[in-house]
Amino acid sequence: MTKLLLVEDEFLVRLGLKTFIPWEEFGFELIGEAVDGLDALAILAEKPCDLLITDISMPNMDGISLMERVKELYPHIKILILSNYNDFGYVRRALQLGASDYILKLTMQPEDLQTKLQQMQAEIENERKKQEETLLLNRNAVQFRQEITIEKHLRDLLTMQYSKREADDLSEEYANLLPPFPWTVSVMKIERYESVVDENRFKSEKLLRFSVMNILREIMRKYKAGHIVELGGGRFGMISSTGAEPMLQEMTECIQRYLKLSVYFGTYSPVERAYDLHEACKFADEALLERFYNDSNRVIHYSEQMFADHALPITSQDDWLDAMARQDQEALENAIRNMAETYLEEGVPRPYPDLVRERWLHIVHLFEVFLQHKGGDLYSIEPYEGSYPHHVVRTAESIQEISEWLMGWIAVFLEHLRSSAVHQPRPEIRAVQRMIEEKYSTSFKMSDLAKEVNFTEPYLSSLFKKETGETMIDYMIRIRMKKARELLKDPNVKIYEVADAIGYSDPNYFAKLFKKIEGIYPQEYRKRYIH
Repeated sequence: MTKLLLVEDEFLVRLGLKTFIPWEEFGFELIGEAVDGLDALAILAEKPCDLLITDISMPNMDGISLMERVKELYPHIKILILSNYNDFGYVRRALQLGASDYILKLTMQPEDLQTKLQQMQAEIENERKKQEETLLLNRNAVQFRQEITIEKHLRDLLTMQYSKREADDLSEEYANLLPPFPWTVSVMKIERYESVVDENRFKSEKLLRFSVMNILREIMRKYKAGHIVELGGGRFGMISSTGAEPMLQEMTECIQRYLKLSVYFGTYSPVERAYDLHEACKFADEALLERFYNDSNRVIHYSEQMFADHALPITSQDDWLDAMARQDQEALENAIRNMAETYLEEGVPRPYPDLVRERWLHIVHLFEVFLQHKGGDLYSIEPYEGSYPHHVVRTAESIQEISEWLMGWIAVFLEHLRSSAVHQPRPEIRAVQRMIEEKYSTSFKMSDLAKEVNFTEPYLSSLFKKETGETMIDYMIRIRMKKARELLKDPNVKIYEVADAIGYSDPNYFAKLFKKIEGIYPQEYRKRYIH
């Protein structure tokens, strides 16, 4: 209802105005009637008002003086002036002061007054709506700023160890925005995140993260559960009330349905204070490691002693080497299958996945040693399904993925072994190989190599691939990466110096290429093989 105050010193005019318009029917509430400006101000001090109908000529305080006070004290109130023929000077002043309109008392008709009032009522409603929208926007902006701030603090609490006092202070400061204790801490990971980014289905990594975060936030709002933050590398951390599993299950289903992505969660609870968030996040991260052994589980709860600190040793290394020498594909595949099943047996303590990866890397090393004794190189084998053994073992997300890939790779390994044994490249190709080995650290063109052996570049490229099984570019990369592995074992040589020494002026490009082959970045490779 639009609240209206009538100010008129003539009783008959007030009576007529009250009676010949059905105020309530048209959405007006008459909050009172005043005989002069002073009387009107007293009523306005007590009751809210949207619209003022006032005469100009009144005793004690006239309409102009009343308007001046109303615009000062209640600027939102709309004003309609009642005037006589001889009041035009006052009317002009009233309009200058902000009156919305005026009407002549002697000639006014109910329908005219009604039309003017309804126009003013529409203006009042529009302004009220705009004010509400502005207030809502302001509230949303404040809430958004609070959410951004709290997300930053939560990210820090999850990833860094705060002091008890710092954590408690933050918990108290944002108590109205946080769920009540105890909390559940969850860490979500996008399955095969790097592959998803490389596929470029989402056009950019930023858009991918944004799309995932939108779905997570919408579902969390539905459950009114807590907060979500990005942790990097396809990981998202969240705090919520206990009993979060239905929400997490819905998140996995929605992300699969709308984004065609597989995700899984590690959770830890209960968390009784903000200070424990960092440790809880580490436990939730550790729970994710269970996926290495069981890649069907989507929500994994942390439990004590989930993993053992040791892994079973590799047995019968001679058996592996003997099977390679006999080129016994079935024996090698069975050995890989049996090794995987050993770690998946019920009742057998499951080691931390990195310990198991080291065992698999040792098996890859056996293949490497065998080839070296034959004068070959593991890295010269054509990639299987676009990947190299070291990369798969270091980045695969489950033991099943590692074993299945290696069993498929065995056929590629044995084919390489057979072709290498029966065929040696012709002299011109061996000469090109030697030139690449000498020039790998410099900037040279493949056309220069072709001239050295009196071939055209297209013919040399085709012949090199036919004779060696790899392109000249792949051969050069293999030689460069071999030298890079040697240099990285020297802690005195900086990463950018390694890149430059093998012919790459861009260290970032070198790092990405190295990871594609080894499964880890140069800095991590150095840490593993020096410490």
